[in-house]
Amino acid sequence: MEKNTILELRRRREIYEFISQNSGLHLHDLSRKMDIPVTTLKYHLHSLEKKGLIISREDGKYNRFFVSLEIGEKEKKILNCFRTRTALHIILCFFIIVQCSQKDLSKYLEKHPTTINFHLRKMIQAGIIDQVSIEDGVIHKETLPSTIKRPQVSSEKIYVLKDPWMMYDLLIKHRTNLSDKERVEFIIELVEFYISGGVPKQIQNREDTIESVVNAFCQFLLPPSFRF
Repeated sequence: MEKNTILELRRRREIYEFISQNSGLHLHDLSRKMDIPVTTLKYHLHSLEKKGLIISREDGKYNRFFVSLEIGEKEKKILNCFRTRTALHIILCFFIIVQCSQKDLSKYLEKHPTTINFHLRKMIQAGIIDQVSIEDGVIHKETLPSTIKRPQVSSEKIYVLKDPWMMYDLLIKHRTNLSDKERVEFIIELVEFYISGGVPKQIQNREDTIESVVNAFCQFLLPPSFRF
């Protein structure tokens, strides 16, 4: 994605956080206090409201904005996974490594394969991850990066986040109520400054991904025995 997209993500996060700390302000109040032009602010507010992160309520001639406290059934299922430590760590791993097998996750998180498999099944049911196939050594998926090189190893199953941007939005929305707040904040920053640009071509090869991405970022995320 372009630099402008990264800046938009950062700006929306700032707006969301400001509203969460200053509930009930109307458009012009927000514009003045945040020093954001009204037209630009309206664009971002519309996006945040469309995603269900904020709500607006009419108050006379004003629309006042609040952080959304409404949680749909799908979001409840995702939130249940967020609140399970191992499931949350699996989700954070996907933001770094993009595509993982059960064996990968078991190794990275130092968890028994049966435990990883249990959480993967729950995450599929919650609509968090998808199982993808490998065709001629390439994974094809709908979100960036749309293609990733990975040789097929016997009948291993490969998983990816179904909707990374939705997961990113929900991490922001619920991060104050999650365990491992520092790790969640780390991933949010990573999305803004790194993943939002797509995984660079030079590390889309499987071996290079492990060598470069894990080495660079997982010093913070992974347990000590797996750190390089």
